[in-house]
Amino acid sequence: MDVDSSMTSSLEVDSNEPVSEEQVEKSPAAAAEEEGVEPRSQVQQTSPVGGPRHAPSYSVVNAILEKKEDGPGPRCGHTLTAVAAVGEEGTAGYMGPRLILFGGATALEGNSANAGTPTSPGGAGIRLSGATADVHCYDVVTNKWSRITPFGEPPTPRAAHVATAVGTMVVIQGGIGPAGLSAEDLHVLDLTQQRPRWHRVVVQGPGPGPRYGHVMALVGQRYLMAIGGNDGKRPLADVWALDTAAKPYEWRKLEPEGEGPPPCMYVY
Repeated sequence: MDVDSSMTSSLEVDSNEPVSEEQVEKSPAAAAEEEGVEPRSQVQQTSPVGGPRHAPSYSVVNAILEKKEDGPGPRCGHTLTAVAAVGEEGTAGYMGPRLILFGGATALEGNSANAGTPTSPGGAGIRLSGATADVHCYDVVTNKWSRITPFGEPPTPRAAHVATAVGTMVVIQGGIGPAGLSAEDLHVLDLTQQRPRWHRVVVQGPGPGPRYGHVMALVGQRYLMAIGGNDGKRPLADVWALDTAAKPYEWRKLEPEGEGPPPCMYVY
């Protein structure tokens, strides 16, 4: 650590004035030595700030279901995306924060029922016979589940896809469905109105291509970043970006510097 030479002691002594022996304060070590006591270190050990924290505790939430079909039920490979509130609380049209569940599979086929671990999708003819395109909404304030039917043409049934919130919209891409890998098309669920609406987004040029088990996130409130996954042949490690503020929309393959992660999938 560098010390600033301008930093001096707050106690100033006039070097021209003689100092008596009584005025000289003995150090704690010298005083202890005179008394025959072993001096203690002047450096006090302090406990480190921070350190590991306890994991938050979990609690069961008793969600409200007016009808059985309002709840998503048991499934796997779905996405659950947090969407911010719309409007100002207390005004007409206000919609509180929500969790949007899309897709997922309720059954698997193409594997032995006795097998402990199913074979990898795309590798042994696995098909998700129970893949859905359902949309369920969980109101985090009222603890209430509801099934919603948006306007527009929905994505095909799928699981192991990705979903990312962009403002009050949820962007869906990729996945695997009853017929195999889903197309690489980009779908947007617009939640700004009381009844949501599906939109299919037109993207220029090549993109990540059909894949499942990848991850996608919104970076800097602007760029959609898609990484990894599996194209049905092998795990991937490529990185793609889409600028949500620039039209026409276009995927760009990035070549980051440095050593990246190995090919991977299902990294959430």
